Amino acid sequence: MNCKMICFAAGFMMMLAGCNEQKTEVAVVKNETAKAAAVVSAAPAPAPAPAPAPVAQVSQIDWAKALEMNKNGAMFVDVRNPPELNDGFVEGSVNIPLPEFQQRFAELPKDKELLIYCRSGRRSEVATKFLMQQGYEHVHNVMGGYLAFPKK
Repeated sequence: MNCKMICFAAGFMMMLAGCNEQKTEVAVVKNETAKAAAVVSAAPAPAPAPAPAPVAQVSQIDWAKALEMNKNGAMFVDVRNPPELNDGFVEGSVNIPLPEFQQRFAELPKDKELLIYCRSGRRSEVATKFLMQQGYEHVHNVMGGYLAFPKK
């Protein structure tokens, strides 16, 4: 029974009592109102809203660690736009520009360590977070992007 129904019932009972209030009728109304209030207070409280799922931290790694991981089979993913590749790129990396990333991310294996980089590290962090939201567990943002790549 919701609050509106209880109030309606209480008001209806009071109306029945009319102008010729008698103690018995008033007692009945009070008794019915008390019963209705007891029902409302006995109702379970609404469940609290679920807490938002914790956001996983993005794994940030430096180039030394990334290059070591690559030697052990990890895959570099470059999210820069094609003209930026003229500045250089990591040998063997896969290029999926960030604007195409949502449509093409399924090209990347879920069972392999992925080393995501861009020019400075901002776009690659966005791509890394996106992959994590898609269920990828082995993704790492390479800090500093290609600007921090060790030049020979």
